[in-house]
Amino acid sequence: MHKKLGRFDFAYRIQNRQFQKLFFKNWLQVFLGIVLPLILCVSIIWYHSKKSLLNEIDTAANRSTSNTMATIDVLLEEIYNALERQMSNENVSSFFRMVRVEPQKYDYIAVVRSVQDILYTNYRENLYYSVDAYSPMGDYIVSTPHKAHTYNYFSDKNLIDGFYAHLEMQPDQTLFALPRTVYQKADKIEKRVITFYWAATMGAGKKAFSSISVDADKFIGYITDNHERMQGSYLIVDKNNLVVLDTAGQLNDQYIELPEGDEVTAITAEINRQLMRVICVPMNRFGWKCVQMVPMEEYESTTNQQQRLVMMILVTALVVAVVLSYGITCRLFRPVDAILRLLENPSDQLRVGDEDGEIQYMLVSMLEVFQKNLTLEQEMLERVAALRRVRAKALQEQMTPHFLNNVLQAINWTAIEETGKEDSITSKSLILLADILCTAKTYKTNITTVAEEIAYTKKFVELECLRYGPNIHCYYEIDPTAEQMPIPCISLQTLVENAISHGLQPRRASGNIYISIKALQGNGLHICVEDDGLGFDEDKIREIFGLLQEEYIYVGEHLGIINLFQRFRLIYGEKCEFDIRNRKDGGACVEIKAPALTEDWIQRANRQ
Repeated sequence: MHKKLGRFDFAYRIQNRQFQKLFFKNWLQVFLGIVLPLILCVSIIWYHSKKSLLNEIDTAANRSTSNTMATIDVLLEEIYNALERQMSNENVSSFFRMVRVEPQKYDYIAVVRSVQDILYTNYRENLYYSVDAYSPMGDYIVSTPHKAHTYNYFSDKNLIDGFYAHLEMQPDQTLFALPRTVYQKADKIEKRVITFYWAATMGAGKKAFSSISVDADKFIGYITDNHERMQGSYLIVDKNNLVVLDTAGQLNDQYIELPEGDEVTAITAEINRQLMRVICVPMNRFGWKCVQMVPMEEYESTTNQQQRLVMMILVTALVVAVVLSYGITCRLFRPVDAILRLLENPSDQLRVGDEDGEIQYMLVSMLEVFQKNLTLEQEMLERVAALRRVRAKALQEQMTPHFLNNVLQAINWTAIEETGKEDSITSKSLILLADILCTAKTYKTNITTVAEEIAYTKKFVELECLRYGPNIHCYYEIDPTAEQMPIPCISLQTLVENAISHGLQPRRASGNIYISIKALQGNGLHICVEDDGLGFDEDKIREIFGLLQEEYIYVGEHLGIINLFQRFRLIYGEKCEFDIRNRKDGGACVEIKAPALTEDWIQRANRQ
């Protein structure tokens, strides 16, 4: 039989106008139905991923800055108290007022020695560089590292010069702080200190002062550690945006641009040719601000990788759309072309039938449809059952991370409060968590026994008691005939977790939980979990049962109990009954009445 050469080759198809129209139509459908939603989803995910990563950086930086500020406030309060004690001391006041004459009188020398004793009493070797007192009446200074000298013989003259230079610009200030550099002759090095002055007015408008100079390196050691320094630096910036202290030592005595106002702000800025995330928190003294600068290299690297991945996905999607559209068009165009040729030349009917089996296939398929209808119903039932099992498995896996997150938070908070001993609560929490994870890992299907679920729940309650304290009490009333009956995995634990999180925890984690599991007629189960906590809001109960009617649910609060109800409905069918109500004596009650689980369902679940 005759066959035209090249009839269905690539060149013929792309040149055929009908093929082009059909290809464009299919490509448009594939693009709008698959590629465009994919592009939108990937773009949204990328945007939210960048935003979420930046929020995580800000959250961690805010927490770290708050802790650092608390340490700084304690140190500044200690310095303030020490200066106040010095200024209120009678001997220091006498030293400020006395006029020195040569040769020095015994009274003057005695006062100077008493002032020295006071300064040495307030001196902290692990933080301060010096504690000083200067009297303009005698042009005499007492200092812990330099003892007592006149101004002419005092080696650290910028201590006094800086004081008077600042008062020339702001003569009304009594308490202020200045960064400065001192030279240590013994070590032949320059050291950066921050000097806190407390001024006192003497006769003829002269100003005396008592001061504490803080060693910048020792101060940095108090507010940071090596781990934090690798992640970024902290700055103390005065009200004129001059850097008083930089823990990294790169921006000292430089001016930086910061947002105005007295609120916590976070901006991204380029500092010293490096992109930084700058978190600025106002302080309570001197108009200073505490600034944390977090390098953005890791953030930029992560976002660039995500951007490259997004572009690869989009390019791949476009290529796949073209290939898929071409394949679909080829399949659709072949019978159309054969029918058109048949209309043009009816004498080709036999040849068309031989060449193009699609036409005969379509006719035969129409007849076979009626025969297949007998088997379709059974196949549909099998697929629905498989879908229900898969969805139940997915809902269980969605709840498991939710539980693990709460457990890890409990261990995290416990770790903060513990001292690091091997027999601490933290150690016990880790052991319990390992045991729980090991138990969960042994679950191969959605189904376990009531006895195993009770054991799993008891471990969870013990872990929660480590987290919240020993005032959570759980009572079990289990029908012996129900202990070996099947029950969905991590179902009872979900109800207990909900009772603790939303019922007892807001009430200082104190109260009772009553668990009752009974066997119903026909091998059904009656599960009841009650607590004497805060109870449910009636609107929240209506909302839960409203969400239970939806196909997919994405909520934060009470996610576990909603997913649990859905799992029971998928496993046991529509005959499964749920009830949520508030107890008369206070607290909440959640009940589940589940019919018997068929042996066929259990066997199918075991094969998954």
